[in-house]
Amino acid sequence: MTAAFRVFPVRGPPLEWLEKRAGCVLTRNARGIAAIDGRGQVRGMVACDDWTDNAFQYHMAVDSPAAWRVLLLPALRFPFEEAGRRVAVAVIRESNARSLALARHVGFLAVGRIRDGFAVGEDLVQLELRREDCRYLKDARWSKDWAARVRKAA
Repeated sequence: MTAAFRVFPVRGPPLEWLEKRAGCVLTRNARGIAAIDGRGQVRGMVACDDWTDNAFQYHMAVDSPAAWRVLLLPALRFPFEEAGRRVAVAVIRESNARSLALARHVGFLAVGRIRDGFAVGEDLVQLELRREDCRYLKDARWSKDWAARVRKAA
């Protein structure tokens, strides 16, 4: 990928890309963003769904680490700052070590486990990220330098 990514808001049918890759079924209230490469191909997507007055659930799929880097800050800013929610929820299969590691790196904490929640013998791990604990939103230096980081990542 030599072309820079662009980030676009998505809702409705374009979210099918995420549903197929993440194995989720999103509601009509889902809102997302997509990382589009220079050829117009979706390379990653993050959606927020299952909105309550104070929380929402994340769903994510990416084809490359560069796509995740370009999506990270907008994916955090929209639900926490623009939509005013304070708690992000994620539910990840225990066998998905890469997603669990990424969630923990962003600041999610494991708060529960659903035994056999994915399949018999495979648990689902419940995680949360609170707005006040989100280091990417607290670190003004990171936020200011975000555009430069995205250009470098792509």
